[in-house]
Amino acid sequence: MIEKLKSLDTFSKNIIIVFAGTSLLNFFNLLYQLLIAHKLSPSDFAEFNALLSLFTIISSSLGTIQLAVAKYSAEFNARGQVAKVKFLLSDLFKKTSVLAILTFLVFWLSSGFITKVLKIPSLNSGYILACLLALCWPTPVLAGAVQGLELFGWLTLASVISGALKLVLAFIAILSGYAISGALGALLASSLIFIAIFYLPLRKFISLSVQKEEIDYKQVVNYLFPVAISTFCYMSLVSMDMILVKYFFKPQDSGIYSLAQMVGKIFLFLPVAISIVMFPRSSGQNAKNLDTFSILKRSLYYASILCIIASLIYNIFPGFIMKVLTGKIFSESVMLGRLFSVSMIFFALLFVLITYFLSIKDLRFIKYLVLFTILEFLAIVLFHSNLIQIQLILSINAISLFIIHLGLAYRKKERI
Repeated sequence: MIEKLKSLDTFSKNIIIVFAGTSLLNFFNLLYQLLIAHKLSPSDFAEFNALLSLFTIISSSLGTIQLAVAKYSAEFNARGQVAKVKFLLSDLFKKTSVLAILTFLVFWLSSGFITKVLKIPSLNSGYILACLLALCWPTPVLAGAVQGLELFGWLTLASVISGALKLVLAFIAILSGYAISGALGALLASSLIFIAIFYLPLRKFISLSVQKEEIDYKQVVNYLFPVAISTFCYMSLVSMDMILVKYFFKPQDSGIYSLAQMVGKIFLFLPVAISIVMFPRSSGQNAKNLDTFSILKRSLYYASILCIIASLIYNIFPGFIMKVLTGKIFSESVMLGRLFSVSMIFFALLFVLITYFLSIKDLRFIKYLVLFTILEFLAIVLFHSNLIQIQLILSINAISLFIIHLGLAYRKKERI
């Protein structure tokens, strides 16, 4: 076994390392979700998921900084331009720290309005949300640097420690009676630890006084714009359904839907490790005008295997898995889980394709992503007679987008 691991190339080894780390993180996240699902009522769980979905959609645009930092640090590193890496990271860290303070103030003052619209009685949850959104500025700078410089051991360490801490703190907070605010507070604490661990390997790259380098920020910003659009659209595609269900349906119905969503998010996050490793590798190869399509094929192959295995396991034992995951079994949740296994798998494979296109700056896909995001929103608003209908809309949308993006990738290969 050890000899086989030694014989693997760096790309495959990095996938194994990151997959191990993200798998442990996902395991801790699963236990975190299990704890919340078991200890909170369906309506409280729906409130928590609504806040989490709102956080995901808003923070996704800020998370685009990670891809930009990963891309340019990978390219500078591939060309041996270490001084440019140092200036890029130091300058962006200072700028995002200021923006973090401003974001905190805006959302702190808006907390009352947000919790009222989402019918959430806990104002403290809104305050914690403000803190979480503030951290969305500096975190992607550090995470992007770790990813771009391929420091995947540190990425794995941060994932495991922060995931374990979140679980332990959530357990203590919920048992102490803090419910939704306790669960969000645990997420906030783990985010702070995440930042602290990432800073350790990057401290030699980040300084308040660093020699100025010529970096075309206009080029970086021009890259950030399409990344922000694509990330926002993608996160909206996989998260807007929960917010709209919370708005259109009764608390009991939204609770049933949120329980099934737990299953769906497992499928969604399975191939994340593959995309994390693929991005800097394809960026570096593209910067040196080398082949990148073979990297995409291997990434889709690994991701498809993971998704197919997970789908088979759930669809063979749906009731058992739903019981283990949520502690509750509703026939509608089981059926919704089957549909989630379809929609989230194709969204997960779509994410691999989007990540690939962004790594090589091929932006043809964005117009399709924007169009289908709007169509999904309109379809749910117009057709929401039952929960099954919501998931059918997501499944059709996910399959359509995957086919379109796969076609774009093959057409690009044929032109090369």
